[in-house]
Amino acid sequence: MSSEDPTSKTSALGDSKRGKRRKRFRRRTSPGAAPGTLVGDPQAPRPRMTVIAYSGDDFVEQEIIEVSELQNYLGKWRVLWLNIEGPGNVGVVQELGELFGLHRLSLEDVLATHQRPKFEQYEHYYFIVARMLELSARIHSEQLSLFLGQNFVLTFQEFPGDCFGPIRERIFKGVGRIRVEGSDYLAYSILDAVVDSYFPVLEELTDRLDEVEEEIINAPKADVVTRIHGIKRDLLVFRRVTWPLRDVINFLLRDGAELVNANTRIYLRDCYDHTVQLIDLVETCREIGSDLVDVYLSSTSFKLNEVMKVLTIISTIFIPLTFIAGVYGMNFDTKASPYNMPELEWYYGYPLCIALMLVVTFLLLYFFKKKGWLDSIILPQTKN
Repeated sequence: MSSEDPTSKTSALGDSKRGKRRKRFRRRTSPGAAPGTLVGDPQAPRPRMTVIAYSGDDFVEQEIIEVSELQNYLGKWRVLWLNIEGPGNVGVVQELGELFGLHRLSLEDVLATHQRPKFEQYEHYYFIVARMLELSARIHSEQLSLFLGQNFVLTFQEFPGDCFGPIRERIFKGVGRIRVEGSDYLAYSILDAVVDSYFPVLEELTDRLDEVEEEIINAPKADVVTRIHGIKRDLLVFRRVTWPLRDVINFLLRDGAELVNANTRIYLRDCYDHTVQLIDLVETCREIGSDLVDVYLSSTSFKLNEVMKVLTIISTIFIPLTFIAGVYGMNFDTKASPYNMPELEWYYGYPLCIALMLVVTFLLLYFFKKKGWLDSIILPQTKN
């Protein structure tokens, strides 16, 4: 028996596979196919299956190759937890369905990994779909399919690596209530771990929004709108995951009395509160993202107005100067008539013309200053 968390060895492998296999939605079931048709990925390898079986005073962890090996654990432990990483193999999914009596419709949803979070009640088990999130440059969503029976829990993951390490640790060390409770408490623990894993993702998205906001206020770059839209898109994915998950937990609280006892429902209420908190936070972040776009556009317009204001003032100053230079630049013959610009014959005509231009310039600047048009450009007001 080993208490080592297997996810630590497969996290790097899972990250690389996520990067290679992440793609847009593709539905493999052909249109018009019969309900419950199982269609998997033809290139999918045989999944990795790990059994954790435990009771109040003991546990066992074992990686199995064949589904038939589960016969050694059924009926001998309080709870049997089978975790399957990579559910693309149709044969393995069919064998598990026959062994545990799972409906083909729920098995079809396991293979079709585009499902939204949902809760379905069958005769002797519950089928739950949740989604695990991972944030790198962009947010990625991975389907988690969970079957809750009287003494078993089956979890199907798309890729290796998950957020269930603390659950395994509590089982191995016998910490908390998990070893003395039934399969319903294990299912709650898995859902709670998924919900708790959302908070670091949302915190990272919030930090990115704060960085963009600070950049917009100080020195916005040309790609800031693209970055904001990328964050808003991640928040939309986050919202699509958390909203239906709240309903899933609510269904367990309301309609899950057959397999979920009263003690576990107390903990489920806390998990439900966490989803509500997440929804409030993500809605706030989405509003902030929309406001940041408006702030950026307003800031850009303001800076453009400031530039136009400076150019307008410069142009306004040079209009009378150009007029003076234009008048004195006319080619009149002063010898033909005393009225043909006698100033051209003045001994100090050029210095007087320059002095006149300077006087006009300072008069205009004084006028603009009295109007307050220069305060935000040349003499910005300082804050105490």
